[in-house]
Amino acid sequence: MNVTTKQKVPRVSLFFAGLLLPALQLLGGCAGQVMPSGGPADTIPPSIVRSYPDSDAVHVIPDRIELEFGEYVDRRSVEDAVFISPYVGQLEFEWSGTEVTVRFPEQLRKNTTYVVTVGTDVADIRAGNKMAHAYSLAFSTGDSIDHGVISGRVFDEHPDGVMIFAYNLREMGGDTLNPSHTRSQYIMQTGKDGSFRLKNIAFGPYRVIAVRDEYRNLVYDREIDQYGVASRDVLVSDGHPEVRDLWFRMAKEDTTRPFLTSVTAIDRRHLLVRFSEPVDTLAFPHAVFALHDTTKSLSVGIAAVYQNMGNQALAGVETRDLLDSTSGYRLIVRGIIDRAGNMLDSNNASSTFAGTPVPDTARPYPQVRGITDSTRGMDLRPAFEMDFGRPLDLGGIMRGVVLVDSNAHGVPVSVRPRSSAEVFVAPETPLKPFAWYTLRVALDSVRDSRGQRYRDSTYRLRFQTLDARALGTVEGTIIGASGAYAVILMAVTTEVNPQRIVSRRLDHAGKFQIDQLPELRYNLQAFEDVDGDGKFRAGLPYPFTPSARFAVGADTIKVRARWSVEGVEVKFPQEEGSAR
Repeated sequence: MNVTTKQKVPRVSLFFAGLLLPALQLLGGCAGQVMPSGGPADTIPPSIVRSYPDSDAVHVIPDRIELEFGEYVDRRSVEDAVFISPYVGQLEFEWSGTEVTVRFPEQLRKNTTYVVTVGTDVADIRAGNKMAHAYSLAFSTGDSIDHGVISGRVFDEHPDGVMIFAYNLREMGGDTLNPSHTRSQYIMQTGKDGSFRLKNIAFGPYRVIAVRDEYRNLVYDREIDQYGVASRDVLVSDGHPEVRDLWFRMAKEDTTRPFLTSVTAIDRRHLLVRFSEPVDTLAFPHAVFALHDTTKSLSVGIAAVYQNMGNQALAGVETRDLLDSTSGYRLIVRGIIDRAGNMLDSNNASSTFAGTPVPDTARPYPQVRGITDSTRGMDLRPAFEMDFGRPLDLGGIMRGVVLVDSNAHGVPVSVRPRSSAEVFVAPETPLKPFAWYTLRVALDSVRDSRGQRYRDSTYRLRFQTLDARALGTVEGTIIGASGAYAVILMAVTTEVNPQRIVSRRLDHAGKFQIDQLPELRYNLQAFEDVDGDGKFRAGLPYPFTPSARFAVGADTIKVRARWSVEGVEVKFPQEEGSAR
């Protein structure tokens, strides 16, 4: 017979258990960083309330530094965010509650200013709040402290936590400085808004780069880390101890060579060629394509090669000779480069494929990218990318495109070839607002290389332009550009996703007007068109290539319908303290 018994717990045991439980909880709190739950949401960023040595102390040669935070912080985040300039080796950390002692692995140099930086990646335990600004502590092992300053800002979608590396060019050659191999003398991390302030640095010429240091190894890893380079090196001197407004835009370096991924026979005369990434459109016409029948050991003639301008990783090939469905083929390509200037990988520059029995019976028919029939709200300066999918008699298409308004009145247009298979169509003058138009293509004038065409047929695309009553204008002045280059001015929306960008090319800085803007909020930006291609030049960390100068409007602008926002200023930062 099974019997279950219950034992009565003595009251004295309950008494001691009541004393023991809080004691165990207290000991557990000492062993780990456990914060009480509940209470209002914690939105206050962590901060440092005490340090040793004192900031700006002189004649000190400490073997450690001490930092006390105002609350419990994630220890790993602190250990990853403490930097000492100049570099002193691998640091050691000892913790006690909210205090940390950082020990140096080697003796500090004499007569040297050291700067301890705690970056903005430090997060508190309770809510994960990060420090709003980097903390900086300077002391000197000699009788004076360096007083040079470099400050600026990183402009990016996520500007916080970017590392700022400053290299004193008196200690290393600017031509040979490779940030992938060389640590910088001074390090800082950007705050929430991307701003930074390098303090207590020695006078001298500096190269400063911004790096999103993914590996936290304090060097620039190509193709891994994003980077930003300034438009110039800077000089911090007794006569100019502070350099302000050093601005950066982040980019990513591409050193990987493109390669040929596949070739497919669409029909007996046309091939679809795929590359691993978009390839440069200016270099594409100079590329060399060779086709071989590997079954019969014969060369196959090529009539035309054309890039797909909508997806620049694709290209088409039209052959002179018909492909044989029983044969195998190899296409070999030379002279292709990607947008970063990397040459095609010679080990992956050919591809084999099978022939096809599909006849070439298709006739050229236009596809206008991104626009469907009866589209409303078209810009008053529309541009139409018209793709026919195969090489054309371009003379015929340029005569066969017509734009008419709702009264059948013709509107002058320019028709420019983009490739042997595509044209770019645009009205020569702005269109009327809130009006219907029809873009027509007489298809009997559009012939491919074999003379194939549609007879007595017309392609039509109807669209309506924007209502001018819903549009506004921004007027103002561009200040501080060098005057050596044209300026690209952009109005970038801040309320819609994806962003909309309206740009204008200005031959020189000064007065500007951007009209036909929908009723939204905008940020104005500008850059100098250094390369003349309408694109921002990001520069390179090595070999060092400065970025283009750029400007970002200080305020967001609200554009209202039928109103003009006037007196807007877009200021380029002044190039004070340039090391030239």
